[in-house]
Parts: sequence; C-alpha cells; structure tokens
Amino acid sequence: MCISSNFIELQAYKICEEIRKQSVYKLVRLEASEGRIIELQNIQNYWDGKALITKAVLEDINGKLYLVNPDDNGLKFAKGEITYKEYRRIDKSENLKAIIFFSLLIGLTMATMFMLAKFLT
Repeated sequence: MCISSNFIELQAYKICEEIRKQSVYKLVRLEASEGRIIELQNIQNYWDGKALITKAVLEDINGKLYLVNPDDNGLKFAKGEITYKEYRRIDKSENLKAIIFFSLLIGLTMATMFMLAKFLT
C-alpha cells in the first residue's frame, strides 16, 4: 500500500477547495506555512503541493474578514451551519482537549518509566 508523503497538505487543500465551492462567504486568500500568502486567482501557480495551508480568509458581504482553519469546523462555518462565535468555541475546546490528552500521555509515559526504573534497580 502506497501512502502519499504529503497527505496532510493534500487534505488541507481539498478542504479549502470545498470551502471555495460551498461557502456562503467569499474566499479571499489562503495562508500557507512559512508565512506565504496565496491569492485565490494564483492558487495553481503558488501551491506546489508541499506547502501546508494553515488558514483560509473569508469575507462576508459587509467586508468583515474571518480566519478559519482548513478543517471540518472551518467548512461548517463557511457553509453557514455554525456562527463564527461557535466556530471559535469549538476550535478552543478541541485545542484544549489535545493539550490535555498529550499531557496525560507524557505523564503516563514518565510514570511508567519511573516505575520500571524503581522495580528494575
């Protein structure tokens, strides 16, 4: 089985394409890794398949800009299924869950190492 080495980059690009097609907002530009900004009309020229798209910038009819991540929650916001306030709340909640999970994982690993060192010496 062959797995592409740029799976994450391709997934972010596909979600950005879905946002562009299904959004109730206007997709203005994309922000990629290393601080690169990709204007929508030049996406084929500047996205080489290796740069990770980190943010999509959307604009409503009043000219207000919204920064969303190229993920399922960003797509929900772009479709108008959730408000920006709900999007930010969900995003913060998921980030907090990830931090807690990794902290517990590191703590469990350290406790296991301590116990092994104590019983093996």
